[in-house]
Amino acid sequence: MSDHGRFAFEPLLNLVNGRPVGLEVLRCQARDQVEYVARNSVWGTRQLAEFDSGIAIASVLHGTDYDATVPLHVDVLADTVVAARRRIGQLRGSLLSRDGSHPAPPILLEINPALSAAPADALAEGVAELRAAGFGIGLDGPARGFGLELVAELAPDLVKLERDLVARLPYQPLARTVAQAVVEVCRAVGVRLAATGVATPEQLAAVRDLGITWAQGSLLAEPRRRPSTEGILLPADLMPRRRAVVPAQRTEAPPTPVAGLGQAAVTLWDDVPAESVRQALADHPQAGSVVLLDPSGRPTGFLDRNRFMLAISGPFGRALYANRPARALAEPPRTLPARTDVRTALQFCLAGERERSYDDIVLLDDAGVCTGIVRVTDLLQEATTATPAA
Repeated sequence: MSDHGRFAFEPLLNLVNGRPVGLEVLRCQARDQVEYVARNSVWGTRQLAEFDSGIAIASVLHGTDYDATVPLHVDVLADTVVAARRRIGQLRGSLLSRDGSHPAPPILLEINPALSAAPADALAEGVAELRAAGFGIGLDGPARGFGLELVAELAPDLVKLERDLVARLPYQPLARTVAQAVVEVCRAVGVRLAATGVATPEQLAAVRDLGITWAQGSLLAEPRRRPSTEGILLPADLMPRRRAVVPAQRTEAPPTPVAGLGQAAVTLWDDVPAESVRQALADHPQAGSVVLLDPSGRPTGFLDRNRFMLAISGPFGRALYANRPARALAEPPRTLPARTDVRTALQFCLAGERERSYDDIVLLDDAGVCTGIVRVTDLLQEATTATPAA
């Protein structure tokens, strides 16, 4: 890891469509690892938390030209959430102060198990405060350091299986039992689950067998020096194969949540001019839409690439619309809760306006905040793959 310098950025991939869904900032030097510092010092909880929060801020400010279409995952200790959350709350503000002219990526805090002290009640209070400040919340290594009841209580946006557990999945039944327990709790609570440290095809197969659709690791994509998703795509030989025909008496699997097919949306505030939308689409040539958000992150408008470009490309189109609010060209977003199953989502697409049947679906969390989009083509592919041949 030291070849990357002080920090590196490891992609998190969607195993269904092969696209990146996040970038985790990795601390590559021992001097920045809180565990290393704790072993070689006599610091107490407060000092470790202040150190950890300082490195977290430094890791975010290390990168430039962030890809704002995917969340940036920043590691912090549970101790830090309890004892230094006000400083952690400065992460996004520090980035905006430095890069005011560029959009900042969404930030998801990956909370790691406590090294010193993080009582459950105090941790829940800290998580609530940081969530209210606009941070996504993840729990890293619940089987090792949190307990499954905390997953249910906190209902984070993401839970990550630790790399040590993933490494043992192919050959250790007890590891699979533990992982299955985490999967069941996350499924019941409606929390997305990801695997870390996937390094071999056998580990990837074991992860897929558990129904986990997000993962990261050296097999999938190597860490990179810059926080860019350019050129990242799951290799073709690692993409999922069409499922084989199964006996009719097999127990029916639970419906697949549409969130597993989701990807980050290209988002802008709903008061931007149309020229900002044109520029965003130019910066993200693979994006099929832009979602307009209110100050709370709730979607207020949807701009399909083709219809938007047609509107501003006509005679005098750019002169007429460039400086007008983009919402004047926007349509109401087609939204669904992220927990909706694939079959229901497809029915929703077919039941709407015919001319918008292939518009991206905007996914919402329980608070109505945009968590991403899902493409109708991905829904169709998943439905076709999951349906046994007659």
